[in-house]
Amino acid sequence: MRIDKQLNKQGCTPRQVFFIECWGNLSHKNSIDTDRVSFNNPLNASNELLFLYQFGDKYKGIDKRARAAEELLELLKKDVVAAQPIFEDIPQTLISLLETKELLRDSGRSPVEKKQKLIQSMVNQLVDSFETYYIEKAIELIEIELNLTSKPSDLDYEKIANLSNGLMSVVLTLGMPISECYLLYKRILLGKNGELFSSRFSSWRSKLCNQPTEYDVKITIESNKLHDMFQSTQQSVTFNGCIYQPVITGKNKKAVEININTIARSVLSARVNAEAILEESLDVVAYIIGRNDINTHSSFTVKDSSGHITNIAKFENEINANTDRLTLSEFSFFMNSMGKIYTQSPSKSLKKISSAFHFLRNGISKSSKESRYTSYWSALESLTLGVSSNDLTHDEHVIYSVVPCIGVDYIVKQMALMRDIILSESMIVTDSAGSAIDFNHASLADLYTYFKDRSISSQIESWLVNYPYSAYMFRKLLLLCNNHREMGSKIIKHAEKVTLQIHRLYILRNSIVHNAESSPYIEMLTANLEHYLRGTINAMFYMASTLPRVSSSEEAFIRYHHMFEKMIVDLEPTHGAKHNKIDGINKQIEKRQIVTSDAVLVKWLKLHS
Repeated sequence: MRIDKQLNKQGCTPRQVFFIECWGNLSHKNSIDTDRVSFNNPLNASNELLFLYQFGDKYKGIDKRARAAEELLELLKKDVVAAQPIFEDIPQTLISLLETKELLRDSGRSPVEKKQKLIQSMVNQLVDSFETYYIEKAIELIEIELNLTSKPSDLDYEKIANLSNGLMSVVLTLGMPISECYLLYKRILLGKNGELFSSRFSSWRSKLCNQPTEYDVKITIESNKLHDMFQSTQQSVTFNGCIYQPVITGKNKKAVEININTIARSVLSARVNAEAILEESLDVVAYIIGRNDINTHSSFTVKDSSGHITNIAKFENEINANTDRLTLSEFSFFMNSMGKIYTQSPSKSLKKISSAFHFLRNGISKSSKESRYTSYWSALESLTLGVSSNDLTHDEHVIYSVVPCIGVDYIVKQMALMRDIILSESMIVTDSAGSAIDFNHASLADLYTYFKDRSISSQIESWLVNYPYSAYMFRKLLLLCNNHREMGSKIIKHAEKVTLQIHRLYILRNSIVHNAESSPYIEMLTANLEHYLRGTINAMFYMASTLPRVSSSEEAFIRYHHMFEKMIVDLEPTHGAKHNKIDGINKQIEKRQIVTSDAVLVKWLKLHS
């Protein structure tokens, strides 16, 4: 939830304003992890399933394919774009084939294993269709929703949000960087020059619907030795898709210009593709210069197939995952908690904690994307290894400790973000006695209590009336705060999503470490990984603060895991119950023989000032 006062709303309907605000929030580099565009979508899930067939029966390939197929099944069921006639009956046929999660988890019956050639053929056809038509059809459906004249309900807003999220996610899968999605918001959708919404939408659509075309990208790198090496050849050198030419820059620096030809949907997409090609080529070429510095210019030039040249002075595509940094008021709390851990923990546990912070710091300072990624994973693995007494694999150890931390972290982040909006908008909200509420010094538990008071929440809603997206997100949060079972279900669903994402992160970690491979989506995955790492560290020291004595980081996570399980069962009593017991539990809840409770959640929120 981010409020942008620059948005020109003149002549826009609430639906149109909602759409613009939604697109800006999904693509903003500083949006929290759960408010940013989703990583997975039907196209990406299809590609992942096809990729995992390469594993065969090795490296737990069967389990990995089962998880990927589960994700694809759920995405196809929910995606209204995939249900469009232009995709024929392929999505529905796949839904029928994949059928249920239970079937997919039974390798002896799963069609993913028993009908591999059929599944691969159909998924390949689906990928081709999605790459050709998905963007166009998603935009058509968004346009239909935005042109409706009836007063929008939250269900209408949910449709627009889901369509926008799905569209942007597919756009990213097809190669457009998230920073370019945000530029479409800043330069087009905001309408700073007073354009009508119809003009903005048309321009936005044209940028997204560009077909892949050839681009020539020119990137300059400064290096004395590299310049001299290529100068000695007395001609340009072509290697691995790159043409190297020694030059002297305008500032009289020795440099090399590299021309890279690539296929892309936009100028910035071409830059991203070119960078990946250059890295592979330069890794080999630069071998001979040893430790000599190479400085890549941030500016670059792109020529399209018509000969039009675009000069870009600077391009950044990094996502800021450091939204977990502590406020000044929490610094002493952090130091006291960490002091307790460092004073009371044995040297073996201290070494793990220190290693985690060391790898985190290494990751922050690394310029290489792959080095940053593996540093974050090493930190997370170091911190969580040994928490469970079960014989788990590396990713399962991480999942055991991290998922509970990030499951509850979702609520913590949403509450903190809402408080930031209240403060940034200087909202004056009064309690039942008519006194202004001091949100500056309110804990998240206080905020949670305020949100359950309809007289208070309605005042906040009235402040947000001109910001339909933020108002919609606030109402979603209110629904959770006012319904224990909805809150429990949301935390459970988020935890399940995080579990699948950690499996995905581990696959990339192994690709980097064992096969020297990378991923075109490494920036987004790195942002997820850093978010999980920071959220886990936060949970560790907050948990330590509640214990009179903590002997190790492992003990803190063990206690957190226990707290999480109790919190979830108190909120949603059917959690973990066998299928044949759920109806009985629901009847007991209806008769108030079982009473739900948010006491454990409130106790946890009280720790967060």
